[in-house]
Amino acid sequence: MGDRVVPEVLQMIGEVVPDGVSIAISDGSQYLYYQPSSNIDLKITPGDLVPIGSATHQALMEMGKVGHQVESRIFGVPYYGLSLPLVRNGQVMGCITAIYPPQNVPLTNPEPRLSFLVGKGEDGWLPISLTEIVFISSHEGKTLLHTANGSYANKYNMAELEYMLPQERFVRCHRSYFVNMESIGFIHPHFHSTFLLEMKDKQKTRVPVSQSYASSFRQLLGF
Repeated sequence: MGDRVVPEVLQMIGEVVPDGVSIAISDGSQYLYYQPSSNIDLKITPGDLVPIGSATHQALMEMGKVGHQVESRIFGVPYYGLSLPLVRNGQVMGCITAIYPPQNVPLTNPEPRLSFLVGKGEDGWLPISLTEIVFISSHEGKTLLHTANGSYANKYNMAELEYMLPQERFVRCHRSYFVNMESIGFIHPHFHSTFLLEMKDKQKTRVPVSQSYASSFRQLLGF
């Protein structure tokens, strides 16, 4: 796949990459090519798996162009990634990422990261500490914060929350779910090498890890 993907993706460089930034090219799961710059070097080696939380990973999951501020825990240094996937017949064939030093690209996200989110209940709004949120779901455009005491609507969509939530605590395991890592009680194997996460709420809710996220999820948790 790499021999076919790299030349075609290189033709896309002009759309996202100005002079003086690092360039990473991947297929659907691992890096195929990396060109560091004098401004920033993530020490990527061809063959490395694309990690959860990276700009490349987010673009592959969303199957669209994204700009993503990434914390230092992913590659050892923070950076801003502008990623553009190559999609053919509904399948992701590859992805190119322009890598900028974080101070060189202003964030466009509307809100800073918080230690809590506000949920709407029947009688009003409730500030909910991130430590109390077991998992977050999205269905038909409605975002819900699930806690041990109930579920509450939240105004942000999943893309906005991916920026706002601390990546060391919350992991996206499905297009429609984030889970609090500290609230995972058990991991059940499921069909096609996927998983079901049994959460530490009263209902012991099972949250799916989709096939798109399964490999990176295993890598992150180390099993």
